[in-house]
Amino acid sequence: MKKRRKHHILFLVLICLICLFGCSRTRIIDKISIIHVFGFDQAENGELIGTALFPDYTMSKDGDQIQKLEEQAPTSILFVPKMSEYTSTPIELAKVRVLLLGRNFAEAGIQDMVRRLILNPQIGTHIQIAGSTHSAGETLTKFQKEKSLTLAERLQQNMQGQYLPYMTLHDFLNDFYGEGVDAYVPMVTIDEKDRVKIDGIGIFKGDKLKLHLNPDQTTLFSYIEDKRTQATYKMVLDDKNRGEIVTVRAFHSKSKWDWDQKKERINLRLQLQMTLTQYPDRFDLKKEQVVMEMKKLIEEKLEKDLGNLLGTLKENGVDPLGIGNIVRSKDRTWEKAAFYEQYPTLPISVNVDLKILHSGLEG
Repeated sequence: MKKRRKHHILFLVLICLICLFGCSRTRIIDKISIIHVFGFDQAENGELIGTALFPDYTMSKDGDQIQKLEEQAPTSILFVPKMSEYTSTPIELAKVRVLLLGRNFAEAGIQDMVRRLILNPQIGTHIQIAGSTHSAGETLTKFQKEKSLTLAERLQQNMQGQYLPYMTLHDFLNDFYGEGVDAYVPMVTIDEKDRVKIDGIGIFKGDKLKLHLNPDQTTLFSYIEDKRTQATYKMVLDDKNRGEIVTVRAFHSKSKWDWDQKKERINLRLQLQMTLTQYPDRFDLKKEQVVMEMKKLIEEKLEKDLGNLLGTLKENGVDPLGIGNIVRSKDRTWEKAAFYEQYPTLPISVNVDLKILHSGLEG
C-alpha cells in the first residue's frame, strides 16, 4: 500500500513539473526586438526623448541589422508602447545592457527616469549606466554608424584593465540613494574622428550631473576608489625644468581614511603597488638608493595631484568618494546639512606609500 502511495506521489510531482515547464514563457530571437542600448535626452518642451539601438534579426544578412528608434514622451514609462508602434516584433527591455544619459538630460535631473524606468523589475541592476558629453541620440547615431553594439564591452574593458573604477547600475543606485555619498557614472564622448570613446567619469549632486572628471583625474580617483585598478598615470618631473616623463601602472591600491573629530580634519593614507613603465635614462634603477629617490619623487607628485583632485571635488560640492559617509560612521553627532556646509573647506591631507614592484620594460 505504501509503495503504491509513493508511486502516486511521484506521478503527481512529475505532472506538476511538466505543467511548470509548459507554462514558462519562451522568446524566439527573431520574434522580438531586443534593446541593447537605451538613451535619454531632454526635449526643448521639457519632455523626454528616448533613443534605442537593437539588432533586427528579421532582415537579410546583406542589410544593416542595427536599428535605431527615437521617440518623445512626457514620461519614460511611455517609451516602449510608443516605440512598439513602429516595430514588427514586441520590444524587450529585459536584455538592455547600457542606459545612456545625454548631458542636457543628466544636468536637468534624472529622478523621474530612475523611479519609473530603472527600478522596473525587467531591468537587471548588473547592467551599465553611462553619461555622454553630447546628446544620447547623437552619440547612439555615431555608434550605429560604427555598426557595433559593443558599448557595454568598451565600458567593461576600461574598468577591468584601464582607468575607469568598476561600477554597475547596482553600484550607481546604492550611491544615488545612499547617505553621505554622491553617485557617478562613466562618460563617453565623440572624438574628432566621429568615434565614440570613453572619457572619464561624471559626478552627480542629488539627481543632477554636476562635474565631469577628465581621464587623468579619473585615474587618480580610481587609485582611491577601486583597489583592483590597473590604471596607467603619466607624470612630468619638475626637476630643473627638464620636462622628464615618468609613467606608472597600478597593480593594487588600498585607501584608509582617518577622521580627527577634535581638529575636524581627515587624512587619506593610500598604499599603492605600481610598476614603472617609463622613466628618464639618468635613473639607474639597479641601485637601491636611486629606486628610493624615484619612489619619493613619485609619492610627492601623487600626493600633490591627489590633493588637487580632492580640492576640485570640494569646490564643486560633490562627494563621490563618500567622505560624508566615512565621517558619519565615526561621528555619532554627524548631520548631513552641517557636514556639507563645512565640506568645501574641510582640511584633507594625503599620504602616499608607494611600493615599486619592478621597473618595467622601457627606460
